[in-house]
Amino acid sequence: MSVENNEGSSKNMWKDLPLELLSSVMDFLEIKDNVRASVVCKSWYEAAVSVRVIEQPPWLMYFPETKNTCEFYDPLGCKKYTMELPKSLAGSIVHYSTDGWLLMSKEDSSDFVLFNPFTMDVVVLPFLQLWNYYQLVGFSCAPTSSDCVVFIIKDYDPGHVTIRTWSPGQTMWTSMQVESQFLDTEHNNVVFSNGVFYCLNRRNLVAGFDPSLSTWNVFDLPPPRCLDEKSWNQGKFMVGYKGDIFVIRTYEHKDPLVFKLDLTRGIWEQKDTLGSLSIFVSSKSCESRTYVNEGMLRNSVYFPKLCYNEKRCVAYSFDEGRYHPLEHNLDWGSQLSSNNIWIEPPKNAFELV
Repeated sequence: MSVENNEGSSKNMWKDLPLELLSSVMDFLEIKDNVRASVVCKSWYEAAVSVRVIEQPPWLMYFPETKNTCEFYDPLGCKKYTMELPKSLAGSIVHYSTDGWLLMSKEDSSDFVLFNPFTMDVVVLPFLQLWNYYQLVGFSCAPTSSDCVVFIIKDYDPGHVTIRTWSPGQTMWTSMQVESQFLDTEHNNVVFSNGVFYCLNRRNLVAGFDPSLSTWNVFDLPPPRCLDEKSWNQGKFMVGYKGDIFVIRTYEHKDPLVFKLDLTRGIWEQKDTLGSLSIFVSSKSCESRTYVNEGMLRNSVYFPKLCYNEKRCVAYSFDEGRYHPLEHNLDWGSQLSSNNIWIEPPKNAFELV
């Protein structure tokens, strides 16, 4: 067979790849390379367009200590906005965020509310007596959906875990107790993915709660290990994206470590790249995006810390293998105890702020 025939066969091989495989390849391309690839042929065009979705990055939300306001930072436009909080939420703290909503309560209180800071809608949840404090908390989606589930977990005695859930329309919390040695938590590492609340504890063990089946399962898999476990627990974040679960681990100025959960193989697979993802981490909850707007870093982790006179966020680029800016101070002690949290703004956010 001639060289020309071999080259022709190679071209046809790429052209005839299934759309699913082509789309997987296109998903790793920068937007400019995606556009170039889309003009090669019809099948490449279909694959490129199928993943070419420009996603709006989340905004960083934080609360000045001396004011009854919240502030937003838009990392794309590098602009800040201020909004006044309802008087009923003055002094409240944030526990979790998803779909542009916040789960909040007064400090040392279990009077939870769901709050949308863009529309000012407030959903008051039924009273919940926790005796001291919860240990992990999250919710699946906006309370405007009937699929919304608020999830709270706490242990009252060794060897048992109490799980409470609430959904729109319920006047009381649903409670269940299971035998488990899981709870040994330090930060709120909870992710809702594929209908399951995934939880990560201090020992880096993973458990899942399925609200539709009311089942709790501690997964039998080795934890994502670092050389110095105690130090690398300073900054530990769990995030989901389209069914995948990632854990980001950081320590001082060292390069972050990335682990991807593979339940089929029963392992945490260490990754040296995030591919097309940009991940936005905070101690309360995290966000993930692909194909963020031009000017944002892909294959990067954004931290809930402003620098340069509060004009940009600290970020780490896996492509460049460095932090932006080079001179920064994440100060994990204050970051992990702060109320700073990433939140998904609505499409008309600029009209609301």
